[in-house]
Amino acid sequence: MEDFDPEYGNLADLSAVDALNSFAILLLGLIVAMLQRPLGDLALGLLALFATLLFFVVLLAILATRGPVWRAVHEFSSILIVIAVFSALGPMIEAASGPLRWDLTFARLDAALVGQLAGEWRALLGRPSWFVDLSYVLYLSYYFVPFVLGIVVYQQQTTAEFRSLAFTIVLTFYLSYLGYFLFPTLGPRVPPVAESLAIGGGMLSEAARRFLAWAERNPTDAFPSGHTAIALLCVFRARRVSSRLTALYLPLVTGIIFSTVYLHYHYVVDVLGGAALACAGAWLGPRLEPWCDPHRVIKRLGLHPDIR
Repeated sequence: MEDFDPEYGNLADLSAVDALNSFAILLLGLIVAMLQRPLGDLALGLLALFATLLFFVVLLAILATRGPVWRAVHEFSSILIVIAVFSALGPMIEAASGPLRWDLTFARLDAALVGQLAGEWRALLGRPSWFVDLSYVLYLSYYFVPFVLGIVVYQQQTTAEFRSLAFTIVLTFYLSYLGYFLFPTLGPRVPPVAESLAIGGGMLSEAARRFLAWAERNPTDAFPSGHTAIALLCVFRARRVSSRLTALYLPLVTGIIFSTVYLHYHYVVDVLGGAALACAGAWLGPRLEPWCDPHRVIKRLGLHPDIR
């Protein structure tokens, strides 16, 4: 990755994605304060988590000026922050929505829009164990897709390109979180005690299910499909980086999207919502990022024209 572009500088190297994370964390903290009664004892723990995340956003921006290692830690920290935020959403959505769920609505939409396709999708090939195992591998590969793209961009392109990518991905994550609050949906999930029988697969599938039960703790994250949105967004951005990476991502992302329905995590409507979100994020991210970058805002306002 090229050295810092002059427009960024190193004055407590706060970036647009830092500003976005800070705003989201503060907003979620306000929501926790408003939901203090239904959250009960969890409220204090959530506030402590958000305060800690906000502290690290600022701290890593300061440490980024101390050398290339801290710079890399800072640049990649944003994805870890949105993952930490995701882990806190479950009880907040539960407290905000109560018993309201959109599953019946989306199941009916699936039936109206695609008919028997969803059922045929989930029954493909008779669900042999090897195919279920492969589907879990594809589903889990989602976690690596943005990281790999980020590493390639970080090594080969400019700071501006990397930060534009990071901002767009993080923004799309937060937009999906907004969808979880507005449309709390469990999805066509199978109860854990019945997963082995209903979903099938071998030892690899069992290990994947245990990992996902630990990693994806927000059960109301079906609409829109974040897997679909982020995976498609990465394909869009990979086209600007490498034709080889794009050729690798196309079948991989197709497999990720297929697995979300096949493994009973999403309705087809969720996938369509995720695709729409990917398009919205790809369009909105590059346009919103300049207005969130602290250095650019300061220079526009003329408060410190010598900031480099």
